[in-house]
Amino acid sequence: MSGRFHRWRRETVFGLAAFVAFAGGGPASAGDVGYVTSQEAETLSFVDLDRMKVEATISIPGKPAGIAVSRDGRRAYVSQPDSRQIAIVDTVSRKLIGEVDVGGGPLGIAVHPSGSPVYVADWYSHSLLLVDPEKRAVVGSFETGQSPSGVVVSASGEVVVTADRDSNQISFFAAKTGAVIARVPVGERPFGVSFSPDGARVYAANVGSNSVSVVDARGHFVIRTVPVGSHPYDAVETMDKVFVTDQYGGTVTVFDPASGERIDQLDCCDYPEGIAPGTDGAHVYVANWFANTLVKLDATSLKEVGSVDVPDGPRAFGAFVRAAPAAPEGETGSE
Repeated sequence: MSGRFHRWRRETVFGLAAFVAFAGGGPASAGDVGYVTSQEAETLSFVDLDRMKVEATISIPGKPAGIAVSRDGRRAYVSQPDSRQIAIVDTVSRKLIGEVDVGGGPLGIAVHPSGSPVYVADWYSHSLLLVDPEKRAVVGSFETGQSPSGVVVSASGEVVVTADRDSNQISFFAAKTGAVIARVPVGERPFGVSFSPDGARVYAANVGSNSVSVVDARGHFVIRTVPVGSHPYDAVETMDKVFVTDQYGGTVTVFDPASGERIDQLDCCDYPEGIAPGTDGAHVYVANWFANTLVKLDATSLKEVGSVDVPDGPRAFGAFVRAAPAAPEGETGSE
């Protein structure tokens, strides 16, 4: 299992001890939080993205990879490929509060805007699992193509999309019923998948063909295929630019979403993987697997404006940035 999901291990592993303590007090009162899964260290870090500071790190067993955060920011859901589970984290208390056995090979993960269900791409069963976070149980499944990896839900909550890596396609489903809306051939081995901010396009990062497929989200056809760096992992749009993490290239390719023309290729990173914009779109955050860092890029100037060390093997695969959750009156989130 782990051999297909993990990168080559470095000869020297800069891991944490098995026990990881809190690095700070309660959650930030304002601003964005980055929820960074570190697969080698088996942790989830809470990063204050204004200050670029790790505020807390908790243990998540099972080689955590995928991450999804509820719209209100109060729950984080983490895929655990090695233990075949989904972890449920209370982001206010910053505690692991439950795990759901899902079997198979959970990887990509997303949560419906309403808070339920949680959608889990199961690599081995070639399906999208529906998890009820209250019942803590799998309550349904949709049939995908072979080896689904990334998954994303539209802002409206009406459509869910999977990147079916070994079928070289993405699948569109009606989020409530599982009815197949369309299956769209893209490049080779699509991995990460995301919607444009306006919901009009879907981006599929094709790790096998060094390209991003720009797909019309309503007509369900490929608008264009954009060449990017080596082995792209994921792509997101913000500030009228598409940012792509090129794993082997150690770069972030930036292109125009309307024309596909390359704007820049940023030599900023060391095996970059997860990427997500901030809630205001002004910055983009990149998890660097080899460097064990989270880097902050200005989405307008395309300059690196911050960096923070995180535990070993950060993936942050999914929409890992949310506004900090507001603690209920009387709660501080601290021990």
